[in-house]
Amino acid sequence: MIKTKETSKSGLSVLAGLIGYATSGSLGLYLLKTFWVEYAKSSVDKSYTFEMLLSRLFVGFVAAVTASILTTKTSKQPWKTSWIVGIIVFSVAAYIHFIRVWTDYPIWYHFSYLLLIIPIIKLTSYYLTKKD
Repeated sequence: MIKTKETSKSGLSVLAGLIGYATSGSLGLYLLKTFWVEYAKSSVDKSYTFEMLLSRLFVGFVAAVTASILTTKTSKQPWKTSWIVGIIVFSVAAYIHFIRVWTDYPIWYHFSYLLLIIPIIKLTSYYLTKKD
């Protein structure tokens, strides 16, 4: 019985992290389009400048930190659940980047985004759980 409660709590923690990632990422991209006119124009055909791509990477960074905070703070097993969230987010992002939008962005952008997802989530979780 206790195992079921722990599993349910872990599942809810993972779900919280995934929802946090999607929500903060969507909000960040929405804010870029709303408050940066040139970005909004460039988003139609994805003719982003270097600065715009860096802004998108920053949104991804904030989304990964948000996911990690929500997962870590709501889990009794933050080490495990943060790994699960990181792997899920990476897997979905890899599919999107390699299959759907590969030609829309430069190679450095894809790898910068993808290779930082799991380390950002894990380092944030580590920082939140370390005992001084």
